[in-house]
Amino acid sequence: MASSENFTLDIVTPQKLFFSGEVNSVIAPGLDGLFQVLKGHAPLVAALKNGKVRLSLPDRSENTFQISDGFFEVSNNKAILLTEDVS
Repeated sequence: MASSENFTLDIVTPQKLFFSGEVNSVIAPGLDGLFQVLKGHAPLVAALKNGKVRLSLPDRSENTFQISDGFFEVSNNKAILLTEDVS
């Protein structure tokens, strides 16, 4: 069940849906530096560069992984991260 602090995130590569679920926050490597997205963030489309993405999950755990270049979009408490590769 979604909490009032969470929003929906999908992480997609050309090969698969890497992640789909609720998160508390996302920190991603934008072209101009790291940025964080929380619930209620203003609509945004951002280009991403190679780097680490950190997810804060509803159970208060964190998940960190490496991405290649890509794009990030957020609107109406739904976000999608598109990337060529995730490891």
